[in-house]
Amino acid sequence: MKIELDTENVNFHKITSYSDDSFQIKDKIVKTNIIISKDRLIENWLDDGYQHFAMQHLNEVISWRPEIILLGTGRDLSFPNQEVFSYINSKNIGFEVMDTGAACRSYNLLIDEGRNAVACLFLAGN
Repeated sequence: MKIELDTENVNFHKITSYSDDSFQIKDKIVKTNIIISKDRLIENWLDDGYQHFAMQHLNEVISWRPEIILLGTGRDLSFPNQEVFSYINSKNIGFEVMDTGAACRSYNLLIDEGRNAVACLFLAGN
């Protein structure tokens, strides 16, 4: 799906489109699961897929001190275990779980609002 952006800061990582097998960040096509913030992009994240996602995978993300973490679980919504929610809540960070398409759109909106958001995004095939 193509995402139309009203405002675009060339210094920010924005998701310009996504599909079941890739993300487009500006002019770059990424065909792996990613973690994205306005100034960071980690590719090849958890190549084993969402079923291997656990609390320890968030430690680096939490060190970035985001206001909110978005978790895009692929095509289908799938919630992590309660330990993940409790851990993130104990750090006073917002946490939202949604399908990857919704997470991409929400991430862009939050970045446009000037919020410090991080999105952990799984491709639909993972």
